[in-house]
Amino acid sequence: MRRYALFAIALLLDLAGAGAALLIGLRTWQTITTARPAPLHDDVLRVSGRTVDAAPTAFALVALAGVVAVLATRGVLRRVVGAVLVLSGLGLVWRAVASAGAVGTHRARALVAGHHSTVDVSTVVPHVSTHAVWPALTVVCGLLVTASGALIAWRGHRWVVMSARYEAAPAAEADPGKAAATLWTALDRGEDPTD
Repeated sequence: MRRYALFAIALLLDLAGAGAALLIGLRTWQTITTARPAPLHDDVLRVSGRTVDAAPTAFALVALAGVVAVLATRGVLRRVVGAVLVLSGLGLVWRAVASAGAVGTHRARALVAGHHSTVDVSTVVPHVSTHAVWPALTVVCGLLVTASGALIAWRGHRWVVMSARYEAAPAAEADPGKAAATLWTALDRGEDPTD
């Protein structure tokens, strides 16, 4: 029973970490404010985590695919999936920490020009404020994925596998004479070999 509990915990950790990281990537991680002369109001651009850095989203997608991969594999291959999940979780942590700082002036200007083309950013330095809660939560998500991957790499080869009915059928016998003899033997016993 403990085997099933660890299996469920590993899958839930991976699913929670990857799913939450994807949702957090949609939140506003940074706000870029560009001052404009009166009577115009300052321009405000809210930048999502995916716009700041797309790598956390990519790592989260890999981790999400890991849920399916764990269910579809067994033995050593499942342990390899666990190792990949550990790397994805660590990558998620690394990129979240790297994205926590404010984007540079050049990038801020490019983002404002790309989203608000009517704002003149050539003479003004935009002010960038960060929202540290989202990168911090992404780090937590990365740690959940890492823990899941470590658990799978450590114990995954002993867990349950998909039913044999989902596996490929065994190859037909190589000797056609033997196969024909087996059919005749079944008929002699009164069995229908086509069942």
